[in-house]
Amino acid sequence: MSAAVRDRIAVVTSEIVTAVGCFAAGLVVILGIPGVADGLRAAIQALFGRPVLPPDQAKVALSLALTPIATLFGALLYDRLGRVIEPGPLPPLVPAAQLPRLPRAATISLVYLGAAVVGSYVLGFLMQLLGAPIAEQPLVLDLVAAGGPALSSLVFSALVLAPLGEELFFRGLLFRRVAHRAGMWPGLATSALLFAAFHGNIHGLVVYLWLGMVFAGAYVATGRLSCAIAVHFGNNAITLIALLTERATGSQS
Repeated sequence: MSAAVRDRIAVVTSEIVTAVGCFAAGLVVILGIPGVADGLRAAIQALFGRPVLPPDQAKVALSLALTPIATLFGALLYDRLGRVIEPGPLPPLVPAAQLPRLPRAATISLVYLGAAVVGSYVLGFLMQLLGAPIAEQPLVLDLVAAGGPALSSLVFSALVLAPLGEELFFRGLLFRRVAHRAGMWPGLATSALLFAAFHGNIHGLVVYLWLGMVFAGAYVATGRLSCAIAVHFGNNAITLIALLTERATGSQS
């Protein structure tokens, strides 16, 4: 094994350890410190109302919105710790003079959104043929079925909190840091793998891997993290619309 390969492995390993540690610290702060999670749940209930679910399930449902908040807090820690490990700001993915104008960046984002959606359906079809069908997280399906405040909190989490928190953490920090220190492909692979693993859905792992690559690709192609956020938002919105349509169709049959 060459020294260059060993250096890349060391960089990837150190960034994974740092990222996982910061994410865990964010979870501890948001979910582990007494009063913090309860206060956030109370705020969510004040916005959307109390979910009409059994108490234990309602608590878990509200926690779904807390995980992206923990991711945002973990991203803040990761950014601060990263500046200690390697002082100074990271160079931009694309020099400012080469950034595409907003209309072109929007067009590129739409192309990547199409890739995210079409690729996910193709992967789902292939996995179905292989006898390992992809399944949505059971809690998400329960919240869609419950409707009302439970569904509202899911929509807020999926369309606002998750795109912001996850793109800042996985693409704005993890991907950029690994790409800067070890190369573009190690950055793409590392951020996609951790993004998929952190969702904890083994039945949807291949789709999350694909989405992680697509979101990073949108960032690379435009040089704008906001475009990755927009593609993430669009993908989640289309997924929610599909789930709601399926729910409405099922209730009528």
